[in-house]
Amino acid sequence: MADRFECSVASRERDEPVAATASQVSSWLLVEVNGPWGRDAIGHSELGPHAPAIWRQAIRRQGVRVIAVRRHLVRHHEDEHDGHRLVHISAPRPGGPAGVASRRVVEDLHDVVSATASLADGHGVDDEWTPDPERYVLVCTNGRHDACCATFGRPLVRALRDSRWGDEVWECSHIGGDRFAGNVVLLPDSLYFGHCDAADAERILAAHDDGRLDLANFRGRSTFRLAEQAAEHYVRVESGLDGLAAVQSVEPLGDGRIRVLVDAADHVATYVVTIERTTAPSSSPLTCKGDEGLSYPSFHLVAMARG
Repeated sequence: MADRFECSVASRERDEPVAATASQVSSWLLVEVNGPWGRDAIGHSELGPHAPAIWRQAIRRQGVRVIAVRRHLVRHHEDEHDGHRLVHISAPRPGGPAGVASRRVVEDLHDVVSATASLADGHGVDDEWTPDPERYVLVCTNGRHDACCATFGRPLVRALRDSRWGDEVWECSHIGGDRFAGNVVLLPDSLYFGHCDAADAERILAAHDDGRLDLANFRGRSTFRLAEQAAEHYVRVESGLDGLAAVQSVEPLGDGRIRVLVDAADHVATYVVTIERTTAPSSSPLTCKGDEGLSYPSFHLVAMARG
């Protein structure tokens, strides 16, 4: 029998860059959903009967991405009466509003809709929510959505749970980019990393603890468009900048040009970066059960000059 096709392995084999591939998300709603998830982890899970289409549509209209999260596939006995955590994050964009994270706990999943009513109405969270200072290390393990998410995500979760970051780790549902599994997202900073194994993830988290951004597996910042993600990547690589706060703002100028303001340890500088977007035909499907003959975008540095 032929070996099973794995889209993440194929992505590595064709040497597909991970930079500038992060899903574009500016607002997150994490819902703690224990037990199994289907392909649609919100609809095909314990949350499904309590998440009507009208609520999901209203949340989506507000630009909020709903993600199922869990500590473990099976809830431990000591957690049975802890309720379900809800976390809303307005992700930060350098040069824009600061990020805001809020949390509340509901006893049952049928309370999720009422608890998020003000969010669905476009008024933000109400005073039942409290500030949430925690960092969330999300690892996609949604194998029913794509097999690679389980194949590479679950071993990664197991390894990280035994690390010093274990209390911050959450399994999560589909976050985009199955072919880059194992996928990791750090919230509230909203930073995507791909093709991660345990050693990669530990290196990424250690750097983040030190206020640095590990670029080797960095897919991008979800509050930037793809071309802006590419601009940040190239400025950081070409200038050797790894400070989390080094990029102060990113501003599209048109014609593929993007202005990037950086604040390094010894200077403030502005770069004007010219990015070219092309498409590359894929020699294999982009997902484990995807179609043949598709292409993926690629972003190339044309020019970079101090502005």
